Order: sequence, then C-alpha cells, then structure tokens
Amino acid sequence: MFENIIAFFKNMKKSEKNTNNSKDAAKERLHLVLMQDRANVSADFLDLMRQEIIDVIKKYIEVDEKEIDVRLTNKQNTDGTTGAPALYANIPIVNIKQEAKLKEKKEAEEEKKIIEEAKEVINETQNEKQEIENDEKSKDKKEEENTTRSKGEKTKEKPKK
Repeated sequence: MFENIIAFFKNMKKSEKNTNNSKDAAKERLHLVLMQDRANVSADFLDLMRQEIIDVIKKYIEVDEKEIDVRLTNKQNTDGTTGAPALYANIPIVNIKQEAKLKEKKEAEEEKKIIEEAKEVINETQNEKQEIENDEKSKDKKEEENTTRSKGEKTKEKPKK
C-alpha cells in the first residue's frame, strides 16, 4: 500500500513536469508565431537565425542557453506609429571564455609588435635619407671645391702665357 502512495506522488510530479514543459513549449511556439507575423518571416528562419547568433556568441562567451530570449518586435516611431521590425536579444552571460581573453591579448601584443617594427623601419628610412642627403651635400661641396680649384689653376696658367 505504501508503494502505491509513493507511485501516486511520483506520477503527480511527472505530470506536473510535463505540464510545465508543454506550457513552456506552447509559450515558445506562440512567441515564434508572433515574431513570424510581425516580421513576415518563417518560424524556421527565425529559429535558424537565433541558433546562428547563439553559436557565434558561444565562441567568445559562455551563455545560459535556457535563458536566452531572441525576438523580433516592431519598433515604435517617435510619432507613435509602428515602424520597422527590430531584433532584440537578451543573452545572459555566464562567463567570458579564457581563450577569447588570451586571443584578444595576443592580438594586442601582435599589434604593438607591428607598430614597433614599423617605427624601426621609419627610423631606418629616415636615417638612410639623412645619409643620402649628407652624401649629396659632400659631393656638392667636393664638386664646388674642385670647380674653385680648377678656376684657380686656370687663372694661374693664364699669366704664364
């Protein structure tokens, strides 16, 4: 007899769980139908879009999938009329994945390294440019000196004639 009472309560608990599950499922279906109606898109399309959004977000953060709420609503214009459909997503974040943090840090370090290398290249280029300018100035000076010497030698040669 005691076993029958336990079985009765277990069955009550199961039916209560089933009622909650079917209630949640019906609520979800109703949301999908309303979204479909508002945005003129199919429920399959909305479900696919929702899943893809979740998949992308899950690459970087841990989320509570049971509590995610993605829905399409109509945006209200400032004059009170109904505007274009808008996508709203309420996605509870459990934790940011360590890999994403490390990847972000690594990318920042790589950017710093690239910037430093670019600065070095710029400095080297400026130094080379300065050296070239100095060489050209030296050549110009030497040519000027040679020209001056040549003129001096020519003037010295003239009196000999």
